[in-house]
Amino acid sequence: MSQKRIGVTVVSREPSTVVETIQRFEKMGIPAAWMTLGGAAPDSITMLAAAAVRTERILLGTCIVPTWPRHPIAIVQQAQAIAGLAPGRFRLGLGPGHKQPIEDTYGYEFKAPLGHLREYVHIVKTLLRQGAVDFDGKHYKAHTRIAKPVDLPIMASALREKSFELCGAECDGAISWVCPGKYLKEVCVPAIARGAKLAGRTPPALFTHAPVCVHDERQEVLAAARE
Repeated sequence: MSQKRIGVTVVSREPSTVVETIQRFEKMGIPAAWMTLGGAAPDSITMLAAAAVRTERILLGTCIVPTWPRHPIAIVQQAQAIAGLAPGRFRLGLGPGHKQPIEDTYGYEFKAPLGHLREYVHIVKTLLRQGAVDFDGKHYKAHTRIAKPVDLPIMASALREKSFELCGAECDGAISWVCPGKYLKEVCVPAIARGAKLAGRTPPALFTHAPVCVHDERQEVLAAARE
């Protein structure tokens, strides 16, 4: 967990701008480009697929794709496509999102998000890595197979301690969201390690969102950040 690599989140929702931005990132030597997804904005995985055929080295990842609006089998369909276009370069980040946007936008009941996420990740991992899934859970059912297994990192969002433990036990990484450094160090990292230990595996990576401000007045930046 000591290895550190910096990537940049693409905030534009204009598809052509997204592709051009990721191309520019690659030329600048930035190792990874990430995209979020929310509401009815253009689909991030589709835009990353377009960027995949216009780039050669940069890693492409979602942080995150909300799970409630689409079945895990649908995510596997998309993941297979982009993994084929960018072998070894795609990272799939999943998560339940937040209560108000999910309920207000889609009309779903945001209930038991951790149990929901656990089943979702299980289905996606099983289908991608084993090539088939037969699962009947509390939240999901999935019975299908794909042409061949696909090896790609599957990560999940986490804010609270139990979700970090879930990531430690089941995922290839935990994706936090603008958490204080102290919280990451004292709560999140130990929770990931606990989950991994219980599952008998090596603790996966922790991905952190860190807003960055470039300015020539240091004290002004510090004052704004504290506020």
